[in-house]
Amino acid sequence: MSVGMERLDSRAWILWAIAAMVPVLIGRHPLVIGEILVIVVVVRIAWASRVATAGVGWLIRLGMVVLSISVIFNVLTVHAGDRVLARLPESLPVIGGVLTLNALVYGLVSALALFTLLLIGTTTGALLVWMDLFRLLPRRLAPIAVAGSVTWAFLPRTAAAFSQIREAQMMRGHRVRTGRDVLPLVMPLLAGGLERSLTTAEALEARGFGASLTPSGEPQPSSWSLRLGITIALVALLGGSYCLLVGLVLVGITLMLFGGGALAAALSPPRRGSRIPQPTRYHDMVWRREDMIVSAAAVGVLGVTFGRMMVSPAGFRFDPYPALELPGTDLPLMIALSALLLPAMFAPGTDSAGIEGRR
Repeated sequence: MSVGMERLDSRAWILWAIAAMVPVLIGRHPLVIGEILVIVVVVRIAWASRVATAGVGWLIRLGMVVLSISVIFNVLTVHAGDRVLARLPESLPVIGGVLTLNALVYGLVSALALFTLLLIGTTTGALLVWMDLFRLLPRRLAPIAVAGSVTWAFLPRTAAAFSQIREAQMMRGHRVRTGRDVLPLVMPLLAGGLERSLTTAEALEARGFGASLTPSGEPQPSSWSLRLGITIALVALLGGSYCLLVGLVLVGITLMLFGGGALAAALSPPRRGSRIPQPTRYHDMVWRREDMIVSAAAVGVLGVTFGRMMVSPAGFRFDPYPALELPGTDLPLMIALSALLLPAMFAPGTDSAGIEGRR
């Protein structure tokens, strides 16, 4: 069944990312997080030819350093649990007290969850097409897609610029020994980033980015009802997300549905009297069989995730305090999550004959 493809539809990747992130966000179960991490790594390896062009490897390495520091911070500051590893003098501020295995395990699980989210985000960002996202968003939110595409394009440029600056400074005999030695690397990087930002801003301004004109050609003022509607929608969405995180599934789903409806109403197409620039479309986005399969699998995983959370919430929870015990396993949930492996089956190169047939 596996067929190689040039790419999957951006809508399928967005649904896949949401389905992979939700189980990690609503709980800290190590088995669930570990399975999703393995799935994301497999999908990332399968689509390595596309992911490598994004140039975000440095972002993942930076995330690993930050998460390692967070684990150490959790061990030194959380003095709770029944498995004591060591003791620090009580006279030490903040870090004084017992160092427990419980805090170490919880710190590792939390760091693993954050690293999984980072990997999902970078993988999805490298595989979706930002122009497709520009078409999917309502016209009032189109600047967000443009800003996101510009930001994502700057990441590999920044990494390449940093490598060039470091090599140039090393050829001049520069070595990093103290904190002050970092300035010759950071200052040229900031200067180059500002220069690229100004150039991009001028190009966007020349193309009328952000323009919203009335029929007379005057700037159209934003309505207070639009701002109020978006504010209410965002508050409802954030409140619903929090309720999902703490286990209030019905309340969370209700708030998120209300927030989504309010956001859709606030961002509905304007009345005929207003004029918003229309983007030119040279081709329409078409759902293919592979896109439908991946999207249906992602929706199914979301349904099983919310269903299992209402029926068996213990399958998402893991609390090593005050006693460290092995967590239980929700086998139906683990089986359902394996459907997120489907994008790897349609990765380029998995079936050369299929690719040649498409060409």
